[in-house]
Amino acid sequence: MQDLALKWFVDLQAGRFDPTQYAPAYSAQLTEEAVQQMTHLLNRYRASPKQAEIMQSRTSGDQTFHLVKFLYPRGDAASILFGFDTAGKITGVAVRSLAGD
Repeated sequence: MQDLALKWFVDLQAGRFDPTQYAPAYSAQLTEEAVQQMTHLLNRYRASPKQAEIMQSRTSGDQTFHLVKFLYPRGDAASILFGFDTAGKITGVAVRSLAGD
Protein backbone atom coordinates (compact mmCIF):
# COMPACT_ATOMS: atom_id res chain seq x y z
CA MET A 1 0.00 0.00 0.00
CA GLN A 2 2.80 2.44 0.85
CA ASP A 3 4.54 1.85 -2.49
CA LEU A 4 1.25 2.15 -4.37
CA ALA A 5 0.41 5.44 -2.64
CA LEU A 6 3.86 6.90 -3.31
CA LYS A 7 3.75 5.84 -6.97
CA TRP A 8 0.23 7.31 -7.32
CA PHE A 9 1.40 10.65 -5.88
CA VAL A 10 4.54 10.92 -8.02
CA ASP A 11 2.75 9.79 -11.19
CA LEU A 12 -0.08 12.29 -10.72
CA GLN A 13 2.44 15.07 -9.99
CA ALA A 14 4.02 14.30 -13.35
CA GLY A 15 0.62 14.36 -15.06
CA ARG A 16 0.49 10.59 -15.55
CA PHE A 17 -3.05 9.34 -14.91
CA ASP A 18 -3.95 5.64 -15.10
CA PRO A 19 -7.76 5.28 -15.18
CA THR A 20 -7.49 1.51 -14.60
CA GLN A 21 -6.49 2.20 -10.96
CA TYR A 22 -9.93 3.60 -10.17
CA ALA A 23 -13.29 1.97 -9.47
CA PRO A 24 -15.76 2.64 -12.31
CA ALA A 25 -18.05 4.91 -10.25
CA TYR A 26 -15.14 7.11 -9.14
CA SER A 27 -13.40 7.01 -12.51
CA ALA A 28 -16.55 8.44 -14.13
CA GLN A 29 -16.13 11.57 -11.96
CA LEU A 30 -12.50 12.08 -12.91
CA THR A 31 -12.77 14.40 -15.86
CA GLU A 32 -9.63 15.75 -17.49
CA GLU A 33 -10.24 19.03 -15.64
CA ALA A 34 -10.55 17.26 -12.27
CA VAL A 35 -7.29 15.39 -12.85
CA GLN A 36 -5.53 18.62 -13.87
CA GLN A 37 -6.77 20.33 -10.70
CA MET A 38 -5.47 17.50 -8.54
CA THR A 39 -2.13 17.53 -10.38
CA HIS A 40 -1.88 21.28 -9.81
CA LEU A 41 -2.67 20.83 -6.12
CA LEU A 42 -0.03 18.11 -5.67
CA ASN A 43 2.56 20.25 -7.44
CA ARG A 44 2.10 23.24 -5.12
CA TYR A 45 4.97 21.96 -3.00
CA ARG A 46 7.21 21.51 -6.08
CA ALA A 47 8.96 18.45 -4.65
CA SER A 48 8.07 14.79 -4.67
CA PRO A 49 7.70 12.96 -1.39
CA LYS A 50 10.48 10.54 -0.53
CA GLN A 51 8.39 8.19 1.60
CA ALA A 52 4.80 7.19 2.36
CA GLU A 53 3.54 5.85 5.69
CA ILE A 54 0.14 4.35 6.46
CA MET A 55 -1.08 6.27 9.50
CA GLN A 56 -4.48 4.66 9.86
CA SER A 57 -6.59 2.01 8.12
CA ARG A 58 -10.20 1.02 8.61
CA THR A 59 -12.85 -0.90 6.78
CA SER A 60 -16.46 0.11 6.36
CA GLY A 61 -18.74 -2.12 4.34
CA ASP A 62 -16.97 -3.08 1.13
CA GLN A 63 -14.40 -0.26 1.31
CA THR A 64 -11.09 0.07 3.06
CA PHE A 65 -9.71 3.50 3.86
CA HIS A 66 -6.05 4.35 4.38
CA LEU A 67 -4.78 7.65 5.70
CA VAL A 68 -1.34 8.04 4.15
CA LYS A 69 1.32 10.50 5.29
CA PHE A 70 3.81 11.55 2.63
CA LEU A 71 7.21 12.73 3.86
CA TYR A 72 9.21 15.27 1.87
CA PRO A 73 13.00 15.64 1.67
CA ARG A 74 13.14 18.75 3.87
CA GLY A 75 10.97 17.17 6.59
CA ASP A 76 7.51 18.49 5.67
CA ALA A 77 4.57 16.11 5.39
CA ALA A 78 1.23 15.83 3.62
CA SER A 79 -1.67 13.47 4.22
CA ILE A 80 -4.17 11.98 1.81
CA LEU A 81 -7.08 9.65 2.51
CA PHE A 82 -7.55 6.85 -0.04
CA GLY A 83 -10.57 4.58 -0.36
CA PHE A 84 -10.33 1.14 -2.00
CA ASP A 85 -12.94 -1.41 -2.99
CA THR A 86 -12.59 -5.16 -2.54
CA ALA A 87 -10.94 -5.42 -5.98
CA GLY A 88 -8.20 -2.99 -4.89
CA LYS A 89 -9.48 -0.14 -7.08
CA ILE A 90 -9.44 3.43 -5.78
CA THR A 91 -12.93 4.59 -4.78
CA GLY A 92 -11.94 8.05 -3.63
CA VAL A 93 -9.07 10.39 -2.80
CA ALA A 94 -9.29 13.23 -0.30
CA VAL A 95 -6.38 15.57 0.35
CA ARG A 96 -6.29 16.15 4.10
CA SER A 97 -3.29 18.48 4.26
CA LEU A 98 -0.34 19.44 2.11
CA ALA A 99 3.17 20.38 3.09
CA GLY A 100 3.34 24.04 3.90
CA ASP A 101 -0.43 24.34 4.54
